Amino acid sequence: MREGAAFRRELDEVQQTQWLDAPSLEALQLKRLQRTVNHAAQQVPFYRDRFKAAGFDPRDLKSLADAQRIPVMDKRDGFEAGKRMTSEVHTGPRFEANTSGTTGMAMSCWRDLNSINRENAFGWRQMIWAGMKVGDRRAWIRGDKVVPSGQRQAPFWRHNRGENLLMMSSYHLSEATADGYLEALEAFDPAVFVAYPSAVLLLARHLVANGRRYKGRSLTGMVTSSETVTDEQRRLVNEAFGVRIFDWYGSCERMTAIGTCEHGRYHLLSDYSYTELEPQDNGTSQVIGTSFDNMLMPWIRYRLGDEIVPAAPDFRCECGRSFPVISHLVGRMDDYVLATDGRQVNMMSNVLDYIPHLLEGQVRQDKHGELTILVALPEGAPLDEASLVRTVHTYIGTEMAVRIERVASVPRTANGKLRVVVRTI
Repeated sequence: MREGAAFRRELDEVQQTQWLDAPSLEALQLKRLQRTVNHAAQQVPFYRDRFKAAGFDPRDLKSLADAQRIPVMDKRDGFEAGKRMTSEVHTGPRFEANTSGTTGMAMSCWRDLNSINRENAFGWRQMIWAGMKVGDRRAWIRGDKVVPSGQRQAPFWRHNRGENLLMMSSYHLSEATADGYLEALEAFDPAVFVAYPSAVLLLARHLVANGRRYKGRSLTGMVTSSETVTDEQRRLVNEAFGVRIFDWYGSCERMTAIGTCEHGRYHLLSDYSYTELEPQDNGTSQVIGTSFDNMLMPWIRYRLGDEIVPAAPDFRCECGRSFPVISHLVGRMDDYVLATDGRQVNMMSNVLDYIPHLLEGQVRQDKHGELTILVALPEGAPLDEASLVRTVHTYIGTEMAVRIERVASVPRTANGKLRVVVRTI
């Protein structure tokens, strides 16, 4: 389903649309924006009511600027709309993904098969920018539960033969297990790693600290996502592995994507979605996106809550693509927690995705051997604490003590941000 004929058609298309000039990209965006908005007005109850209340007629959408007549929505709007965000007439398979993202508010995102194929095509295009060819071997070190959390002996990875992919557990990666991971990677010899930056950084630090370099011969690049990448991390990874980081920015809602080209620059992918950049007083821009490819659950003028810094409007990258250049991404730094055996476990925010009705949540570590889960729920909403504890244990192991604390709201940082994972030890 993910790499069949439909996917190959989509990959061929995005390989071509990346070279459109700016006017052609704008025309493509308008065409797909009109399709999404018309579909939503006719078949999605949430937007039908929202457009009517705002006095917006989809027939008046004749330019990209006309989209500003549509009210901006945020995550709470989507959270409260629930199933009213989905199409009334959808047929065919549907796929559910859950996210708490950078806000801590759990929400289901429903996707149709076309959305899956399109996302996969854009993901492959990013890997191709990193030097990979279709059919090459890949390694994957992300938030998948590849082996049981309580397993203490290698292998902490599995070979997905169907996709020629070595899937490795990010939850078992530590200084103690790093040599085993590196040996498995060097033996498999992938062309690209797709990984959390923190996982790649741990391996890079291990190599440098031991005076080693990665021995695999086929590696062309690291494709990272979900966490902020710093210049120091880029330098260290290049020193240890001899390749560049190609960072990817996306979201569960699939309404904005930013990729890294061969010259190491971030590009806002205009053929992926329609993204507006709303300037802020601090020099950053808020991301407001509209999805193109998911008719089951479209997102229209959705304020994601993330900030980026665009490059100068007239700046052009040597790669020759007309996609706008982004100077750098702001935020999205997900902290790790320490397991009882000293492992650095990343993306523990995933446990919040399993809490029904969650308004806000936070995973805190203020003591060794203990996690505190802050949970804000609507008044009267039930909370299955035993189930939540079991979920946490599947990620970090049963040795970790887990304390659940219901709160009215999760405390913010001094600048008003909600950090989903906080470690003070």
